[in-house]
Amino acid sequence: MRRLNIDHLAFIAAVLGAATPLRAQSMAQAQTPALAQAPGVDAGRRVVATMSLAAVEYPMAFKDGVMIAPAEWDEAKLFLGEARRAAAGLPPELRGTITQRIVRLEQRLAQRMAPESLVAEAAAIERVLVDAFGESLDERPAREPSIANGEILYGSTCTRCHGDRGRGDGPVTLTTRMDPPPPDLTDTLLMRTTTPLDTYRKITLGVPGTRMQGFGDALSREERWDLVAYVLTLSNETARRGRSGQMAVVFGSVNATLTNAVAAAERGERAAASQLVMDSYMAFEAAEGALAATEPALVRRAEQQFTSLRYAIEGNESKAVLSERYVTLQATLRGAEAAFSRRHSPAGLFAESFLLMVREGFEAILVIGAIMAVLIKAGAKDKQRSVRLGVVAALLASLVTAAALEQLFRASAAQREALEGGVMLVAAALLFYVSYWLISKVEIAAWTRFVKGQIQKAVAAGSGLALAGVAFFAVYREGFETVLFYKALYVTGGAGGEAPITVGLVAGLVVLVAVFVGLERFGLKIPMRPFFAITGATLAFMAFVFAGNGIKALQEGGYVGSTLLPGAPRYDFFGIFPTLESLAVQGVIVIALAAGLIWTFVIRPARTPAPVPGPGAVPPPSLGKRSSRASKTAV
Repeated sequence: MRRLNIDHLAFIAAVLGAATPLRAQSMAQAQTPALAQAPGVDAGRRVVATMSLAAVEYPMAFKDGVMIAPAEWDEAKLFLGEARRAAAGLPPELRGTITQRIVRLEQRLAQRMAPESLVAEAAAIERVLVDAFGESLDERPAREPSIANGEILYGSTCTRCHGDRGRGDGPVTLTTRMDPPPPDLTDTLLMRTTTPLDTYRKITLGVPGTRMQGFGDALSREERWDLVAYVLTLSNETARRGRSGQMAVVFGSVNATLTNAVAAAERGERAAASQLVMDSYMAFEAAEGALAATEPALVRRAEQQFTSLRYAIEGNESKAVLSERYVTLQATLRGAEAAFSRRHSPAGLFAESFLLMVREGFEAILVIGAIMAVLIKAGAKDKQRSVRLGVVAALLASLVTAAALEQLFRASAAQREALEGGVMLVAAALLFYVSYWLISKVEIAAWTRFVKGQIQKAVAAGSGLALAGVAFFAVYREGFETVLFYKALYVTGGAGGEAPITVGLVAGLVVLVAVFVGLERFGLKIPMRPFFAITGATLAFMAFVFAGNGIKALQEGGYVGSTLLPGAPRYDFFGIFPTLESLAVQGVIVIALAAGLIWTFVIRPARTPAPVPGPGAVPPPSLGKRSSRASKTAV
């Protein structure tokens, strides 16, 4: 069911200004207007929609491999029949092949084929059509869905059958005794297994074998999505209070995909269930950007609980354990959805803005301040210009990247995770290099050689271009994300929140500058040996953390595999996550650092003969707390 849910996420990404449904599909294809008018596209959309609905209905007919709901089986057959009829409108080069594949599916479905086989074949046919047309075949809204407009449309088109409150008790239903009757749209369990995209498709195409007609011709695409948003509020009081069509659709997809994941796990489809949990998390990513600006602790808790549920699924835990973790995650998601309906006071917005700036900028300031202090201490102030250029370049690149992600590339949540993960891995590599260079200067003989005529060479090799690169990536990895967070915070605060948010932003910047100045100035008063040791260890620790977080981001984007290790620890603060891939990369860093330290402090001193002082030689500077005047002058 991966392909179907990726399509669900593609819609959400489109609502938030980021729509790339297939990673293999190029941006040029996704944005080529001519392809949108290609002959047969409408037929292709209908084929995809009806086959997707068949693939959603059919698995619900089974429980533990036993047919328990023949009506769902019959409905899946009707949807496949609609798909076959729609295929007649495809271009000639596609029509024959697609029709034959659907006919074979109908034959296998009549013989009660395995549900996962239908899902896989539906996804394969969709990929063929998407590749042929060069675009997604889902209909996406050009604006945020409006719950208010959806309520008006519901009153004029749906109440006759579904009733005023969606309970399936409309006047037509009661007088004609419909068989089957309309579903109860207030049924929380039912709506938690139906994704917003599935609801949209049913509104567009209708439901074969029922009185539910399609409104694809009567309502525009945007009006149908407005109707979807309102229907979601009938079973979700939080969505009704929030009055945000965008968030109603986002959390509707998160919850439905998550519920379907647990159902798949209970059917024994553990691999598919694990992927569905990941799909649900990627749907949550669409809201996470706005939520992280005001509720970072809640976001971290949700991430941990998504991972915990995946552990339970992949570890073949019992249904009781799955249910417990699912219920816990659902409670967190309800809290996340409720957070969007809260009103924020000016003082609250100021505090959120201030903490956001300090939280996102502190790591970067720590790295840059330490580097600048090292350069001053090493007598290489001229090299500070390279670091400053790296910072300025990173700030500009952050703004450009944020604008590009929002307006030009329409990157999906997975692609944003991949970008962040790649930046963190590059930063980790540079931080590791610089940390080893600093730690290697702790050894007395090495520092003596450094101060005796090697300053310029060592600085150029250890802190010129490399340190500028560290400054760039340290700022860049936080910068573009911070820009997006502040955009979300300004939207959350509304017109009255602009002033307190801006004041909080400025206050946060003042604190960061103060931290930077403190690191730069007070670093001069620390004795050389502990200063280099502490600074090098700090950068090595941050390289370790960046590496773990970088791999995690790439895993969340689907670009790196995720091999869960049951029983392995998880400590977000240290960037430690219980996957083989992240721990392996961090293990390499630890081993490399240990090998470097052994070489610096054990092997190299043993292989290097002690220098014989010549006539008039100057003794090496003391690196202890009681530094001599000569050592201070050299430094």
